Amino acid sequence: MKKKLFCIVAGALTLLGCGAQKMPEGDIIYLEYTESGTMRGYQYEGRVERDSTGAFVLTAMKENYGPLFQKQIGKEEMKRLRQIVQEEKMYNYKEHYRPRLQVLDGYGWHFEAKFSEGDKIYSSGSNARPGGNGLGRIHACLLQFIEDADRVVESDD
Repeated sequence: MKKKLFCIVAGALTLLGCGAQKMPEGDIIYLEYTESGTMRGYQYEGRVERDSTGAFVLTAMKENYGPLFQKQIGKEEMKRLRQIVQEEKMYNYKEHYRPRLQVLDGYGWHFEAKFSEGDKIYSSGSNARPGGNGLGRIHACLLQFIEDADRVVESDD
C-alpha cells in the first residue's frame, strides 16, 4: 500500500513540475566551486569562465588556502566537467543544504554552472552536502586541470 501511494504522489509531483529536473541543454560556459572553512577566505576556490577572446580560463587553488593559479583550458576539459554534472545528476541539487541540527562551526560550499542555452544550476550548503560525489569529482577535476599551471593570479589584498 505504501509503495502504491508513493508512486501516485511521485507521479503527481512529476506532472506538476516538482519532480526530477532534466540536464540543461548546451555547453557549460561558466562553472564555479568554492569551499569555506573556519578560517578567513576560501579553503578552496575554482572557477572557469570565458575571457574576452572566447577562450576558457581556469582560475583555481592547487592547495587549501593557497594562492590562485590560472591557465587556459580547452573544449575537452569543459566537456569533462559537463559529463560529471550529467553523471552525478547535479542538476537535481537543492538550492541550499543545511543540517537538521544547528551547527555553529564547520564548513560551507557553493556550486554554480551556466550553460550556453541560458540554463543555470546553483546550489550551496552549510555543514551539509547533497548525496553522491558530484562536488568531490568537480573539485578533483579542477585540481587535475590546474596542477601544471605556473601563473599565479595577483591578489587584491
